[in-house]
Amino acid sequence: MRKVFALLFFSFSVFSQNETLVFSLEEAIDYAHSNNKLALDSQSDVRMAELQKWETTATGLPQISADISYNNWIEQQISLIPAEFFGGMPGDFIEVAFGTQQTVNGTVTLKQKLFDGSYLVALQASKVYLEISKNAKEKTLSELRKVITNAYGSILLAEENVLILDANIEVLKKKY
Repeated sequence: MRKVFALLFFSFSVFSQNETLVFSLEEAIDYAHSNNKLALDSQSDVRMAELQKWETTATGLPQISADISYNNWIEQQISLIPAEFFGGMPGDFIEVAFGTQQTVNGTVTLKQKLFDGSYLVALQASKVYLEISKNAKEKTLSELRKVITNAYGSILLAEENVLILDANIEVLKKKY
């Protein structure tokens, strides 16, 4: 019997930590929700689903694009034209430059989907995906709450067992 008590005492002293965190049940659940990898992953999944929904929605919104181009011909192209067109000698050519020295072009384009069945299906699918992600997050948080509650109960039970064992040791000492 002494070996069992020594073993229990030794195991508690070996596995003790230098810094002890004390939580109430709600504080433990909140701590787990903010630090557990599965909880953080489920929150990231919901955020990604929200962004996917916005991306899908944005493809159906009006799309505006603009383009401006500027050309400066440092040296304009010169074409040779027979001089006889301008009253010159046959066989002679006159140099003529066509076009302008500088040009600016601007375009603005507006696109709007009037009806696209695949867009409507994608929009519904992104909404369903968001709901599935939210449900998965709630399930993960609920499971985490359940695990933390069970662990917290086990700790309270262990503490109560230690108190009972201490009381039993005192009774055994008195009896001995």
